Amino acid sequence: MKKDIIEIGRLLYQKDYITATDGNISIVINSGNLLITPTGARKERLTEHDLIVIDRQGKKIEGQGEPSMEMWMHIWIYNRRPDIKAVIHAHPPYSTAYSFIMPREYKPQLPETEFYLSKIGFIPYREPGSKELAELVKEKIVDTNTLILQKHGVISTGVDIWDAFNKLERLEFEMKIRILRRMSQ
Repeated sequence: MKKDIIEIGRLLYQKDYITATDGNISIVINSGNLLITPTGARKERLTEHDLIVIDRQGKKIEGQGEPSMEMWMHIWIYNRRPDIKAVIHAHPPYSTAYSFIMPREYKPQLPETEFYLSKIGFIPYREPGSKELAELVKEKIVDTNTLILQKHGVISTGVDIWDAFNKLERLEFEMKIRILRRMSQ
């Protein structure tokens, strides 16, 4: 699982879905605790020693440094949706750009995106890392697996880390096509 998080961190950076120290990734491990990326870390340079284990109350069990400042968002998603086993929060440019004009939930336009994602939720702007943001995410995650956060990127969830990444990639492609279509009109 650590190797998967490391690989996803590199892919997020290579695909320009994150920059600098942006984003965070977590997975539910066998104990029921969470394996999560540390705050302030460049995701493309993560090693297994950088990752942190926390419990469902936010207590650090193992690892150096501090867990992601968005840990409550991750914890509350897992507590609300036991079927979710992985969460990715990233700032892909097309989805983030669309978040400035997106007024509410979004129904995908591309058939593949509609089939795979069904519905895309929307969260109005709240301060990154705040419990207020985590609370809104916890409420909205009930009926969707992907959320666009106004001015703050996206959250993608899955039954495993690769499922969450596939959803993120599909969402970003949908938003890219939507913005390019809008520019050509």
